[in-house]
Amino acid sequence: MKDKTRELFEVNSDITSLLEVANNINWNELRESSIHRILYLSSVLYGFIYTDNKIYSNYHFSLSPKGPFSEIINRSIIDLRRREIVEEDKQGNLTIVKSISKIEKEFVTNEKSDWFQIIIFILGLYGEDKIFAFVIQDPQYNADFHRNSQKEIDISDQNVTVKTLRKFQNAFEETLENVSQIDKREYLELYFEYVFSKIIKKA
Repeated sequence: MKDKTRELFEVNSDITSLLEVANNINWNELRESSIHRILYLSSVLYGFIYTDNKIYSNYHFSLSPKGPFSEIINRSIIDLRRREIVEEDKQGNLTIVKSISKIEKEFVTNEKSDWFQIIIFILGLYGEDKIFAFVIQDPQYNADFHRNSQKEIDISDQNVTVKTLRKFQNAFEETLENVSQIDKREYLELYFEYVFSKIIKKA
C-alpha cells in the first residue's frame, strides 16, 4: 500500500498544478466541487487517450449530489487550506497564495502538467456550468447514478465513458485533412473540442 503522506503530497501537487494552469488562462472560478469533477474527467479521458491511467492511481471516486467525489481530494484541499497554501474566497473559489513544499514539488511532472493544460484549455471554453453538464451526462457516471450504485466509479480505460468516446474517434478523424501532420497536443485539443461539442450543447 502506498504511504499515505506520499499519496497526499502527490495529490497536493496535482491540485496546485491544476490551479496554476487554470490561473494562467485567467480561469479563476474553480470551487472545490470543480476540482473533483475536473480530476475525474482528467483521469477518465487520460485512460481514453493513453489506455493507461496509472498516473491517476491515487484517485477513487464515488457518487455525491454535487458530482464525483474523491476522499483523497477532499483531504488534500483541507491540508492545503490548513497550511495556507490555498485559500477560498466568499464565492467559494480556490486560489493559490503560496508555494507547496520542496518535497511536494518533486511530484509535479511535465506529463501531468501538460495534460492539465489541455484539459483546462478545453474546459475553459465552456465554464463551470458546462463542466457540470458534461459530468451528469457522462455515460459511466450516469449509469452508476441511475443504479444508485454505492461502489467506486470505474475510471479504467474500459469504463462505459471511454467505450462511448472511442465511438467518436473515427468520425472525428474524418474531419481532419491529415491526422499524421497534427502533433499530439493539437490532436488532443481538436479531439476534445469535437467531443465536447457533441456531448455539450452550447448555450
